[in-house]
Amino acid sequence: MLELKQVSRLFGGLQALQAVDMLVPANRVVGLIGPNGAGKTTLINNISGLDHPSSGLIRFQQQEIHRLPPHRITALGIARTYQNIRLFGEMTALENLLISQHGRGRATMLDALVFSARFRREERYLREMAHHLLERFGLTGVAHMRAGNLPYGDQRRLEMARALATQPQLMLLDEPTAGMNPIETEQLGEQIIRLRADGLTVLVIEHDMSLIHQVCDEVYVLNFGQIIAHGTPDEIKNNPLVIEAYLGHEEAGGD
Repeated sequence: MLELKQVSRLFGGLQALQAVDMLVPANRVVGLIGPNGAGKTTLINNISGLDHPSSGLIRFQQQEIHRLPPHRITALGIARTYQNIRLFGEMTALENLLISQHGRGRATMLDALVFSARFRREERYLREMAHHLLERFGLTGVAHMRAGNLPYGDQRRLEMARALATQPQLMLLDEPTAGMNPIETEQLGEQIIRLRADGLTVLVIEHDMSLIHQVCDEVYVLNFGQIIAHGTPDEIKNNPLVIEAYLGHEEAGGD
């Protein structure tokens, strides 16, 4: 479904990504892990159109997307969440979900001005979808609360629900459990597994290895902008290169 070939990104003299090859098959959950500063968010930004590779190519469903702007990539069926929450804080949880669906609507401005039957049907459908997502993520009770006033865990779930509201085929999750406790992390993991069961494909960046083992079919490891390992969660857990990347090389004769 998603293919990266020799993707590199230079920022001045800094090589943030170097010749990254990655394949994300349809209906799989693929993990992307690595130490802080490894280039993980840069890679997600290049896939989602917030940034563009210096060289290499990115294909989604056989279409090259590495020069497209974010709104075009979203329209093709890729949605993402962010490491730092980016909800519309002054809007309610329900309004956040409604506004995220506007690109999927077919009613015209004229339909809205004259309050046509098509506009009314579409609004009713979008509201039903929004309420379905609120229920799915356990947010029904906070539907009319301002997003900025929600507890942190609810904000994380709302951001995932908002991404899902765009009806994507591929979800990019950038550290979705950051700041969550173990119970919240496990519950969010169950939601990710449910996404796969519903036919979606997921690429997840995460530091919490318990979540990686819970949800991922395969894992890529990025270090200093390069892929250093790829395999199942168990294979990655015991890979010496991965252990060294996270823990550092122990000096000979050290304690």
